[in-house]
Amino acid sequence: MRFGECTDIGRMRTTNEDSYFTYLNENLVGAMVADGMGGHNAGEIASKMAAMIVKDSIICKFNPDMNYVECGEMIRRAFIEANEEIYQYSKHHEGAEGMGTTASMGFVYKNKLITVHVGDSRVYTVTDTEIKQITTDHSYVQELLRRGTITSEDVKTHPQKNIITRAIGSEPSIKVDVNIKDYNGEIIFVCSDGLSNLVTDDQILSVINKEEDLQMAMVKLVELANKKGGNDNITCLAFDLGGEEIK
Repeated sequence: MRFGECTDIGRMRTTNEDSYFTYLNENLVGAMVADGMGGHNAGEIASKMAAMIVKDSIICKFNPDMNYVECGEMIRRAFIEANEEIYQYSKHHEGAEGMGTTASMGFVYKNKLITVHVGDSRVYTVTDTEIKQITTDHSYVQELLRRGTITSEDVKTHPQKNIITRAIGSEPSIKVDVNIKDYNGEIIFVCSDGLSNLVTDDQILSVINKEEDLQMAMVKLVELANKKGGNDNITCLAFDLGGEEIK
């Protein structure tokens, strides 16, 4: 089993509003990234709250007798709990109005890859030859792309590409995407948009496959994002099972 993780403030921000965690027990392995938004330090608080609530929920509520659908539902409910707590925090703390965070988690349980997702952080699968984005961005440009108003090339340079349409904590209720697919030994890669906005999918694939050490691959991807401008906080995580079985 291999893990790698790296986060960086970037070259233009004064605080790092990204939060993340990796999780491993004998039944479940996963990683989550949360990318906060809001004035002052509100984004940092929102992302930390989301990561803490989801991780605590797994620790307290996970039961190995769950099937994979029940496990995905447990984490979906943790996202909803995080939404409620962050929204209430924003209503009762000065300077926190409008705070929110993305939250994207990929985990392997009972030979399934389960993703739980809100916002424009991303979960990918990576093999020797291919990279696939599993999550769908909840963003203005993604909606334009879905409607056929713009092309995939337009997305990269669109002036409103950073506008997200769904975030944890920004509204009293939230719709959470859950996706379940077979896990076939791929590397699971999770990142904030501070990386995916600057580093192409092909570059991610190339860096990960050139490095046997996933930790070094994550460091090099962050370095590449900084070389290409580093205009946001940058966080990326990766893991695979390396042939080990998760029961």
